[in-house]
Amino acid sequence: MGGGLDVQAAYSWMIIKMAECSNGTNGRPGNFLVIRAGGNPSYDSFIYKLGPVASVITIVVPTLDSANDPAIEPYIRNAGAIFLTGGDQGDYYNFWKGTLLERLVSEQVGTYGVPIGGTSAGMMILSQINYIAYPYTINSEQALADPFKEGSVTLKNDFWTSKFKTPFMPLVSTVTDSHFDTRDRMGRLVTFLARVIVDGLAKQGDARAIAVDQETALLMEYPNTKTSRPISFSMTTVANPNVIGAAYILKATLASNLVAIQTEPPTKLTFTNVSVQKMPVNAPWSYYQIDVIEGTMSSSGNDGFIY
Repeated sequence: MGGGLDVQAAYSWMIIKMAECSNGTNGRPGNFLVIRAGGNPSYDSFIYKLGPVASVITIVVPTLDSANDPAIEPYIRNAGAIFLTGGDQGDYYNFWKGTLLERLVSEQVGTYGVPIGGTSAGMMILSQINYIAYPYTINSEQALADPFKEGSVTLKNDFWTSKFKTPFMPLVSTVTDSHFDTRDRMGRLVTFLARVIVDGLAKQGDARAIAVDQETALLMEYPNTKTSRPISFSMTTVANPNVIGAAYILKATLASNLVAIQTEPPTKLTFTNVSVQKMPVNAPWSYYQIDVIEGTMSSSGNDGFIY
């Protein structure tokens, strides 16, 4: 979920999947668990109205000590669905990495297949590769002009300790971003993808970047698999009423030319032939190409627009 006002249809879908048995029949309503690093349990009554659930409970985990507190274990062990709220993914990385909470969530999703979701920072920490915006954040213009900007393009791939470095298989070798349209983040997402490849966080043929607009959610479902990434998975984009949002998947191609070198003064990004799959709500998907040449980005293809 890309942030902003929460998408009710996404929670309803998670609730349906939470009660769905492996043979396709409906089981009993489950426990919907919300995890956040601060704030109050305002999600509980909101989610409770969106479908049949046994309970909705929020746990607030703001420190390393609380993330290692055995008291959280029964809540996660009994969760039929897990949702991570927005906030600061740097807090999640610093407070939850290597903790009991992280291990339990990884096991509950990876072993038992319970649905998991997140909005904004909660979405960005779900992927194998995380932009943690620590100590500083960065915008598209800055990222394209200096892809190695110190303290601003901070990517990590060691948050999740599960076998595949993420409990959610479609996000292997993937970096994610949110608030995409509202904050004009295509430039920085292309930069993230370039850094993933240059830094060796994923091979060029495997690396992906996924972004979601505000008030929009990308619903992803995959069959049980023991491979590092499912052979296939379904994707659907939903949004709030009167919101024409989209989700995006970026990949390098065999024809991509990538030049990202850390120099002084900074070398601007060159990254050509980046494939974009755009998945709008209630509209056909489109495919186009992005080219960045010395920090200047353009696009061509089905959409025919310039960023």
